[in-house]
Amino acid sequence: MRMLKKNRDEAVSPVVGVMLMLVVTIIIAAVVSGFAGGLINSQEATPSANFDVSLTNHSIELKVQSISEDISSKDLVIVLTNATHMRKLVPGGTAVPYGFNIVEWDQVTGFHDDLIANETQSTTQAGYAGNSKQWFGNYTLKTGSRMSASGDAFTNTSGIAGAALPDGFSKGSFTKSEFYDLHVDRWMTVFGDTLTNSNLGSDSNVLKIKSNAQITSPTLQTYFDSKGYLDADNTPTEDLWAEASDMNWHFSQTIVYGDGYGGISMSPGDRVTVTIVYNPSGQTLFMKTVTVEETE
Repeated sequence: MRMLKKNRDEAVSPVVGVMLMLVVTIIIAAVVSGFAGGLINSQEATPSANFDVSLTNHSIELKVQSISEDISSKDLVIVLTNATHMRKLVPGGTAVPYGFNIVEWDQVTGFHDDLIANETQSTTQAGYAGNSKQWFGNYTLKTGSRMSASGDAFTNTSGIAGAALPDGFSKGSFTKSEFYDLHVDRWMTVFGDTLTNSNLGSDSNVLKIKSNAQITSPTLQTYFDSKGYLDADNTPTEDLWAEASDMNWHFSQTIVYGDGYGGISMSPGDRVTVTIVYNPSGQTLFMKTVTVEETE
């Protein structure tokens, strides 16, 4: 008698199947865990810091009381808010007074920063337009360092450099010379046909252009000339005023000024919250609400 071998599918043991499922589950869990951990680790941790804050209607001072590690000012955004407005002071200003960009140093034993020539500098003598080492974004904060801006470095009374982006403009921050070089179409988009102080009175919601301003745009020169407001040297015959409805174009000595992000009106006695954001993590580094003091 010949035995015939019968072909049949071999069944997988239930125990083996369960074990395979467990292995797959463990592998997936490990991959997900590792991925999640990578995401968490990829977000830079926010340092800790404490500042002493002094705020007046004409100045601001931030002194580092303690800090967990050295922090580059280019990684910070300073936000000022009150009940109705917000103002951001950001790195990247290119000239005093058109940026929150003056740094002062208390004398700290052993302190040294390669960006600062005088490690014991305690005044703003070096904080002038041509000293890029003093600009906000170009220096490092350490315990004992102090940032401050006052007068024209903190408020604006005569120009438009760094003003917030109004409709019709493609840049959010620009210099005075760039403004004076605006094409007439852009000027008209924002300001319309209003030019002189006489038909605006003492309205503070206007932009004043000094009579010694050098207008460089040919189209703007032609425009001013057609209105009878341009001298032979391409300066206005008188101070010109341009109406602006956007609050961020409202200039006076109580308007915080410095970078082109928002506007805030402050008077003595107002309560203002000062928040410092650490950009790499997007988290708040410091926050404190202070009372605005009156400038002595």
